[in-house]
Amino acid sequence: MKSFIFTFFLFGVPAEAAVPPTSYPLFLRQGFSCVLEFDKAPKRVVIGDLQSFQVEKMETSLVVRALVPYASSNMFVYFESSEPRLFVLSASEDAEPTLYRKFESPKVQEPKLERPKIVAVARSEGFRVVSANFDKKKDYLTIEAQLSAGNSAPLKPIWDLVRLKSGETAIAPLKTWAERKEVMKDSTVRARFIFAKPNVKRDLKDVRLVLPIHGRTNPFSLLMGGK
Repeated sequence: MKSFIFTFFLFGVPAEAAVPPTSYPLFLRQGFSCVLEFDKAPKRVVIGDLQSFQVEKMETSLVVRALVPYASSNMFVYFESSEPRLFVLSASEDAEPTLYRKFESPKVQEPKLERPKIVAVARSEGFRVVSANFDKKKDYLTIEAQLSAGNSAPLKPIWDLVRLKSGETAIAPLKTWAERKEVMKDSTVRARFIFAKPNVKRDLKDVRLVLPIHGRTNPFSLLMGGK
């Protein structure tokens, strides 16, 4: 398949795209390629940071690469007759890279005689623990968690202030990692917290994981073990 570097347009976005479309997050890592496959050939690409990201066109696909270890930008992809798509690019050495995504235009369905029912889907936000493990010597506690935002507003967690609480004791992690600083609407961000020699029970009974959120009085608080 013949490939060539796609031409970028850095002048103003067309008037019909003044309202940004739904954004799709792409997690990239230097040395890895991400293939975006469409059912129609892209006509134009607008990318914010040409120094940190490279985009190559192959017929109906785009190949996106991170040129630096850490960077973020946005990318608009325009088509001849369909709606544009917006991507949020995030490059990190710790991220699990997005390798492939396929996008298809909505199919036109034949009109039905009976009136379709309108179903409202409510997306909920939440904070949950995926796993919590002590090492064999009980020196470190590693907690894998996920923070999800609903469809009403993004979440701005204060990752640096996450704490493990047991009674009146609050324990700060030795290391904190998260895929992104902010959780966009209808999306989920993975996070990892490592606590060095925490003075808590191995079964995490009566232990809570607390995560403050910008703009909120009450933080997320998860009960790790039974009472």
